[in-house]
Amino acid sequence: MSLRGPQSDVGTYTEQAVQLLHRDILSGELPPGVKLGVTSLADTYKIGATPIREALSRLIAQNLIIATDRRGFFVRELSRDDLLDITNTRFIIEREAINLSMRHGGDEWESSVIAHLHRLRLFVERHGTKFGEYHKELDPLHQQFHASLLAGCNSPRLMELAENLFVQAFRYRRILMRTWSDPEKYIADHEEITDAVLKRDEERSSVILRQHLESTLRGVYPE
Repeated sequence: MSLRGPQSDVGTYTEQAVQLLHRDILSGELPPGVKLGVTSLADTYKIGATPIREALSRLIAQNLIIATDRRGFFVRELSRDDLLDITNTRFIIEREAINLSMRHGGDEWESSVIAHLHRLRLFVERHGTKFGEYHKELDPLHQQFHASLLAGCNSPRLMELAENLFVQAFRYRRILMRTWSDPEKYIADHEEITDAVLKRDEERSSVILRQHLESTLRGVYPE
């Protein structure tokens, strides 16, 4: 008899709880500021309290949940300061990863960037002016494209940090996505950064990346 069975089961249930909480926070089913009771979540997801607590702790590390000693767990609130911090940190991480990719990325990396841009372009072209309404399908393609720009950096830690920040920004990006109705501009913006990156133009790609990342900040919190 294996002595690791129960531990394995707990780990499996924790992973399930992480995925369910992650999904419901990003979709807005669990809105910003809502209290997350362990018992009620266990009832909702049909998962034990221990995996739920472990899942909540993991999502604290991803900055999707906050916890206080006396009040419990809450979905992190949205704010301009939070999005500004996400945006500035993303720029630092992604600029470094892109610069490393431009210096060291080879033919396979370039081909991957072009392929992911092509997939993103096809999706947008198929859905026309309503492409933003399909945000659940669009955002994974969008994330894969941005990840492909960084993938030549050969740093799993930079990639992991970038992915975590991309996910954190989704709650803000989701506010805008249904309003996007200009497919040509959307694709042109992504073609512009692709062109700069594949030409190994660090200065130009840095400027475009900053503008691209700040577009969500300007859209959600116009000055």
